[in-house]
Amino acid sequence: MLQPVSAATPVSDPAVKVVVSAKRIWLVTDEISVKNMSVQVIDQKGKIVLEKNFSSKMTDWSLYIEQLPKGCYTVQIDGQKATCFKH
Repeated sequence: MLQPVSAATPVSDPAVKVVVSAKRIWLVTDEISVKNMSVQVIDQKGKIVLEKNFSSKMTDWSLYIEQLPKGCYTVQIDGQKATCFKH
């Protein structure tokens, strides 16, 4: 089941929506003008467990999270907190 979560604060222009499913985190932008975007998934201890840089040339704007252990995580986009999720 997908859980759409809007970014808590504007993380870039245009706004980015974060959608979390059991297997992936999807990044959805309202505009195609995003040139580059850095995304980090951080565990409860503050450790970066996944990191990926996205660019306008990419077609797959998602991160696979299946391999992550059960727990609570924070998604940061360009260094700003976007959302938290349980996996």
